[in-house]
Parts: sequence; structure tokens; C-alpha cells
Amino acid sequence: MSQSYRICGTALFLVWLLCLASMPGCTRATIPLTEIRVPVPKSPVDFTPVWEIFGGYREGNFYSLDWSEAFDAMHAKLSREYPFTEWKEVDWDALYDAYSPRIIAAKQAEDERAYYMTLREYLFSIPDGYLRITTPGEYREEAIGGDYGFAVLPLEDGTLIVGALEEDGFAEHSGIQWGAEILEWNGVPAREALEATDILWSDSPAATREYALFERCMLMTRAPVGTEATIIFRNPGQQSLWGTRLRARRDMFRGLQDLTLEGKPFSEFEAPIETRILDENIGYIKVYCQASTLAMPFPARAFRRAIERFINAEVNGIVLDLRGNSGGTDELAATFAGHFTSEPLFFRDVVAFDEEKGGFALQEGVRLTVEPREPVYEGPVALLIHRNTRDSGQAIVNVLAPLPHVFVAGALATEGSYAQVGAEISMPLGYKINYPIGRMLDADGEILVTSGADMESRVNPHVRVPFTLEGLDRYFNQGEDPVLEQAVEEITQRIGEE
Repeated sequence: MSQSYRICGTALFLVWLLCLASMPGCTRATIPLTEIRVPVPKSPVDFTPVWEIFGGYREGNFYSLDWSEAFDAMHAKLSREYPFTEWKEVDWDALYDAYSPRIIAAKQAEDERAYYMTLREYLFSIPDGYLRITTPGEYREEAIGGDYGFAVLPLEDGTLIVGALEEDGFAEHSGIQWGAEILEWNGVPAREALEATDILWSDSPAATREYALFERCMLMTRAPVGTEATIIFRNPGQQSLWGTRLRARRDMFRGLQDLTLEGKPFSEFEAPIETRILDENIGYIKVYCQASTLAMPFPARAFRRAIERFINAEVNGIVLDLRGNSGGTDELAATFAGHFTSEPLFFRDVVAFDEEKGGFALQEGVRLTVEPREPVYEGPVALLIHRNTRDSGQAIVNVLAPLPHVFVAGALATEGSYAQVGAEISMPLGYKINYPIGRMLDADGEILVTSGADMESRVNPHVRVPFTLEGLDRYFNQGEDPVLEQAVEEITQRIGEE
């Protein structure tokens, strides 16, 4: 090709960019190895595919680009492929304007920490539990590696109490007792201090306000090692106020845990399902996830046998405990649900980003329906949920909750994220970003389960067990389970009404 043709082609390309820049509905990015910022279509249009502009765009591999180029490419890809932009009211242009200058500043200063923190804060600006970024251990240790020897929980009236207390720890030695009311934190009213607590070091962004509240409870009493905190508290049953000063100690993150965790560490060598018959002749099934393991390679069969056993025992009802359920396959979730309905139930459709079509499209052949499974149990069924009921665990509740013989019980609503996952972006310095690429829809084409811009969970308990000091004392100190007890009571009441 002659030099004149190359010049002409370059000129035409620049004219095309200028025309595209005037179009609405575009985001911005930088051509790799240049400082030219160009608009990139957010929706399918008849222009050159963006992956032909960006090397590795289609695969999300921006590892070899410089920080600014990689950020622009990441932003363009997420703003184009993220499935909940409208639902969560994500303002991509505002995010770009807020964080791009910080990336440029980090690049100019060659500040690796500032670069990483900008990426993390950018992602945590989007309330979606499926967004993840690699977490360097040294940065996390630097930020929250220290613990004060206790953690707090909110009561129903907003009071903050000590919900966990390290045995023989500094907090206990300073006079703090379990159940103590925390009144002030470093001179600030405790509730104010809680609301100001950053949840940037959670595993993922909070999809609901309730979830964010409990993340703050876990992180409020953590700080860089050596940081001092002044605390005003009142012990249970006392009128006197006490003050103490504690210093955060390294604890290898042992104190960083969900105080109300209902799940457990899980491995291939454990069964995902546990079953028993309670004293009140009520069947109980605990489902940790919708997946097979080496210990239980056929969980659908095990679930069916449990239902058969309960029916043969003429149980008064069944409790399906999904607290701590980490999710799993939708197909297995639908199979479990099939044992509680005599009629087919619509489970979900999937609309996902399709690279070949250049936009979002209904996935053909993946519509899922709950088919009745023998044996079907139609007596009272309690579904137990928690804030860590995730993914397809929430979908089970969503599809069964409207049935007249089913009710939902719990102290908290579910986690609030449900999507098709699997997309990944590779960034400089080896950071990986994971994000959802498809949304789950009901029969009317409406989004299922996933919380919207209001950050409210859409899967809530019908029977809510409040957070009271008495109830938490029974749970933490007496080994009782108020949520399960309330569900059993509700089943017994329903049986008595028949």
C-alpha cells in the first residue's frame, strides 16, 4: 500500500472517531499505546467492533497495557457488558470522571498502591456481590490487620452491643463484657462511628443496605495494627458508664468473621446436605450448596430420599434451612424445589451479553422450569434464610415463597445478588477482576432476586426474628437457635389450624 493511501486511511479513521464522539450513549476509552481517548458504543451499532480497536478486548486481557490504557479498556468493557446498568442506576460516565484522574496520577507517581486502591474503590462503587478484585494480602493487613478483641452487632432499636468477645483478650481484661452497649467510639456516638466505617475491605461490594450494615459491624472494630481506640461502654444490667483504651493487635484475621454465620467451611470431602427429624416430628434439611461433592456425588438422590423418609415418618412439616447457602447450579436448585410443588413453576430465563451479537440477548435453550418431583411434599414448609443466603439459594426461596403451604423465616433478608457469572478481566500487576455477564429474568421478563438501585433485598422473611439482646444471648451463649425455633412454632400453629 502506498504512503498516500495510508495517510488517507488514517484521515478517514480520525473522521470516523470525530463522528462517533458526537453520538449519544457512548463511553470513553484510550487506544492502547497512545494517549488518544475515543468513544466506544455501549449498545450494538454498525461500527467497527471494539475488540478490533483494543488488543485483547474481547478476552479482557489488558495485562500488558499501561495503567491508564488498561483502566480505560476495563471501563469500556464493563460499561458495555455489565448486565445491571439500568437496574442499579450505574452512572458509568460519573465513575470514569471520578477515577480516571486518580489512575493517571498513580501512573505518573508510579504508585502501585494508589493504582490498586483506585481500581478497588471504582468496583466497590457498584452495589453487586458478584464484583470481585484480587486482594493483596499486604494491603489488607495494612488496612485492617489489627483487632480490638471484640465485635459489635446492632439490636432492633439501633443499639450496638458486643456480640463477640475474645476469651481472655485485652477487651475482656479491660472490663468489657458480652452484651455490653457501646456508646462512644473515639469520641463519636457509636452509631455514627458505625455508619462511617468503610467496607472497602469486604470480600465484595454489598448489594443491600442491610448487608452493608453487618459488614460495617465486622469492620468497625478492626484497624491497622497498633492503632488505639477509646471506647465508652455500659455492661449489661449496669447503669455506670466505663471507658477504656485499646490497641489493635495482629490476629491473622481470626476475628474477621460473620458474627451470625450460618454456613461452614466447605470442602469436597463433606456432604452439601444434612438431614434429621426434629423432636417435634418435623423434618429438617440443611443445604449448604447446590452442588455434588466427593462425599455426596448425587445430592438430588440424597434430597429425594430425605423427603421420602419424612413422608414415611408422617412429619408435621419440613424445614429447609438455606442459611449460609453459597449457591451452586440452578438445575439442582430447581430439582430440590420440585419436591414441594405439584404444578410446574417458572424458575428463570437468562439474558446475557453475547459477543457475537454485540449486545444482550436471550439465551436460547436455557429456560429453566421447576418440574414436580416425586415424592411431592405439600404440608407446611419453612424456608430459613440469612444475609449469606446467596446465588441460587435465593432462587429456591424466590420460586417457592408464593406457594400457600410455604413461608420464609429469618432474622435478615438474603444477600441480594443473582446473575450469570464467569467474566474476567486481567489488569496490570496481575490483578483479576470478576463480574457478572447475564441477568436472570422471570416469565414477564423482569429481573429476579437481584437488588436494584434502592439496595433492598427482594427475598425477605415472612416471619422475621428480631435482633434482641435476649435472642442473641440464647444464640451465642446458650447454643439455641431462635430462628429455627420460630419456624417450628409456626409449623405447629399451622398444623393446629387445619
